[in-house]
Amino acid sequence: MKEIIIWSAYLDAEKSRKEGRKIPKELCVNNPKIKDIYNSLRKLGYNAEIVKNKCHPKEWWEIVGYIKVKVNDDIPKLEILKKICENLKK
Repeated sequence: MKEIIIWSAYLDAEKSRKEGRKIPKELCVNNPKIKDIYNSLRKLGYNAEIVKNKCHPKEWWEIVGYIKVKVNDDIPKLEILKKICENLKK
C-alpha cells in the first residue's frame, strides 16, 4: 500500500496544467470541493482522510486542504483521479 495526496486543483477544469490540474479538462469538474472528492473516494472504496488548513504549493495564499488516500501500489494516481471525476459528474 502507498499513500497519495489529492488536491482539488488536480481535478478542477478551471485550472490550467501550470496551476496544478493533472488530467485533461474534458474529464475534470468545475471547482471541486474537498468534501465532494472525499465522498467520491469513499464511494469508490478507498480509505481517505481530509487534511485541513493546508495550501497547495502553487496557490500558497489559499488555504484549501488536501486528501490522503491509501491505494495499492499497482494503481496509477491518474487513474484514481479520472475515477473520482467520473464519480463526481454522476
